[in-house]
Amino acid sequence: MSSAHPLPRRAVAGFTLIELMVGMAVGLLATLVIAQVLSTAEGFKRSATSGSDAQINGGLSIYAIQRQLKMAGYGLVTEGAAQGCTLSSAYGTATMPPTLAPVIITAGANGASDSLRILASSKPGFSLPTKLISSFYDPNDVVGDKASNIAVVSALGVDVGDLMALVYAKDGACQVFQVSSLPPEGRKIGRETAGNWNTSRFPDAAAGEGAFLVNLGTFSDISFTLTADRRLRQTTFNHLQQTGGSQDLQSNIVAMKALYGKDTNNDDVVDTYDTVTPTNNAGWLQVRAVRVAVLARSAQYEKEEVTAAMPQWDVGSVGSIAGATACGDSKCIALRADLAADDWKHYRYKVFDTLVPLRNQVWRSDFSRAAAPTPPAGGN
Repeated sequence: MSSAHPLPRRAVAGFTLIELMVGMAVGLLATLVIAQVLSTAEGFKRSATSGSDAQINGGLSIYAIQRQLKMAGYGLVTEGAAQGCTLSSAYGTATMPPTLAPVIITAGANGASDSLRILASSKPGFSLPTKLISSFYDPNDVVGDKASNIAVVSALGVDVGDLMALVYAKDGACQVFQVSSLPPEGRKIGRETAGNWNTSRFPDAAAGEGAFLVNLGTFSDISFTLTADRRLRQTTFNHLQQTGGSQDLQSNIVAMKALYGKDTNNDDVVDTYDTVTPTNNAGWLQVRAVRVAVLARSAQYEKEEVTAAMPQWDVGSVGSIAGATACGDSKCIALRADLAADDWKHYRYKVFDTLVPLRNQVWRSDFSRAAAPTPPAGGN
């Protein structure tokens, strides 16, 4: 029997098509916002991390250079007359430094990075200049032993196998030979004609009053350069064995500049900074410090240009500074970041610099301080 009033249908549960589309749109919008936030946060994180890498690379680079510069000239410049002499030898002539000096700066052309060559004696204990005495060395002597035994005041600190530089006089030659023996009397150094260094009649000039020897040991010769792929490279050369090796210390170093600090008026104050390598003894005695800057960059390539102009090395305003231009109340030298093959404006940069006094220059045996200025009349 059918009812006159049928039961109502139950409501059907679910979403309409419009509700589904609205939900999907909101979900996609939320996903887009989340992705954008994560991408931005990751970009900030990469920039911060790469900035930290630049700080580390630049700091360690300047430390490595500074550490070697502190030893520049050890044992070589103890006697001021040795500085600036022209080095020569009968062996290893292609690798021999052109002159006996604490540090040699080779300036890069057109703003390119400079290179540093740091020289020192390798003697672990001490290296002292040794004065020659009569009978003086004479390579042409065939009657006595003046060609094979060099008479000295003392052979203290000298070992068989050491390289020695015979310095004849200021602004003259200094010729390298190897110690063959130490005669028992203790006041002679043997130079036998044998081996690579001691060819016949070399050193080739007779010595006289004022000549002396500089003990090079194995001769420490360390260079710092930048490679084409922006790495700071340290090259160490062993002159005794004629062997060398290179090590890349830090990456993302795009520029290195160096300046000699010179006291040109002998008042014990550095007044000139330039890259002009001295050509004589008097010029080398003016070099009292070396100033170095390295330019490190971040590893992160930024989508937008984040560096608008060349990074500036603030060198201060004291003294004459070659290549510097005014920047506010100071002077600056622009560091060429654009020499790399990639787009330099899309990276961040940091300049690191140091001023290293050449302590072995002022620890010389013949160093004398400048006279104190005379106080004005009536002054206290």
